[in-house]
Amino acid sequence: MNKGHKVEKIAALALLFLSLALLAGFLPLRFGTLSRAVEAALKDAGADSVSVGEVSVVLWSGVRVKDLAAYKHISAKEDYHAHVSRADISCNLFGMGLAFLTNPNLLKAEKDLFREAYESPINFVGDACALAVSLGPLKKVAVKDAGVRFTQYKGKAAAAVPGLSASGVSASATVSGAGRKRTLDGSASVKSAVVPSIAVIEDFRVKLRTTDGQLNLSDGSGSIFGGKLNVEASLSLDSSKFTGGTARIKGLDLEQYCAKTNFSPGRLGGKVDVDVQIEDIPYAAIDSIKAKGSFKAAKLTAADIGLQRTPAVNQLSKELRALGFGDVRGDFRLDKGKIRFGEIAADGDVLKFKSTGWADFDGRLEQDFVGELSQNFTEKLPKLVRSGLERTDDGGGRFKCRITGTFHRPRVEIDKGVYNRAFKNLFK
Repeated sequence: MNKGHKVEKIAALALLFLSLALLAGFLPLRFGTLSRAVEAALKDAGADSVSVGEVSVVLWSGVRVKDLAAYKHISAKEDYHAHVSRADISCNLFGMGLAFLTNPNLLKAEKDLFREAYESPINFVGDACALAVSLGPLKKVAVKDAGVRFTQYKGKAAAAVPGLSASGVSASATVSGAGRKRTLDGSASVKSAVVPSIAVIEDFRVKLRTTDGQLNLSDGSGSIFGGKLNVEASLSLDSSKFTGGTARIKGLDLEQYCAKTNFSPGRLGGKVDVDVQIEDIPYAAIDSIKAKGSFKAAKLTAADIGLQRTPAVNQLSKELRALGFGDVRGDFRLDKGKIRFGEIAADGDVLKFKSTGWADFDGRLEQDFVGELSQNFTEKLPKLVRSGLERTDDGGGRFKCRITGTFHRPRVEIDKGVYNRAFKNLFK
């Protein structure tokens, strides 16, 4: 064998080994120790129990984690379960390894991240995005088919209400640029998010982008009780504080809302539009949200709801057990868990009313109510009842009352003026 042939063979072998090495860099490597390492890292971050189905590493692309499930105990009546079907982290593994060598505590959890995710999810999201932008070797993160399920909720500084859950959560984010100009662009989607007695949001999608130290959520859209939901929001990456947002609902179906939230007995119908300006969310509890907004409903109908079943309404007239309104409008402020109404005004063929007061998410309410019955309806009332009403300019009858209790069991206290007028007219 001459010298030329030896060189050719050595070159061919070198090329073969190089090709095999390159090929191996695209093949997933799976070791049980990788799964145990991820489980240990998540327990260090605060999880009480973790299971990981599989972790694979591809040298030229990154890491894939499959079938991850975690449990976190908060208190005697509060805990949650989270799961992720698949998570992909695309990064320069050699660069990531170098980053760990120069900073061993880069991803070390200095606090209970699972508790923070529960008590301050806004801070958690902001911190996670800030970390992603700061990691030079990181290129992309994608999560597929994740979900979370909460148990009971008693405290105020928490992310959950009883039975809150989200399923079919998927998200992806690409990190690009260099130094301080690195940006994050991505999107997230949720198949279903349920807040019992308050909302069921389906097929929600939103775009994510960091710019000028802000995480912006834009083009958020989904469906809520047959209506269209649109959301825009932003938070500061430096302070992880919510900096403002808007939510708009168009065409919410009241019949669907009542059926899925057990809002009140009886039946409500009609379409509702709501505009909300979110001012502050210091922590992720409903009681913490500060917002203001307005609503309007068209062709609203109410039949046999809790308020219409009260003795006061039945004494006035059982015909009030079914009512229709062409237009209902109101403005409100949300603060300390209460929706405080500036004024609700409704215009119907039989009844017009204005109401001010508050309601909360537990179904309690207090309202000062002024109603006006039409002339035709007033004339059909018994004389004693009719005589207790204050006459309006169009020949109808006006009355005042105070409504308290809950939507399911309201109490109506008729203003004493009604009884005084009826008593006076009785002797006339």
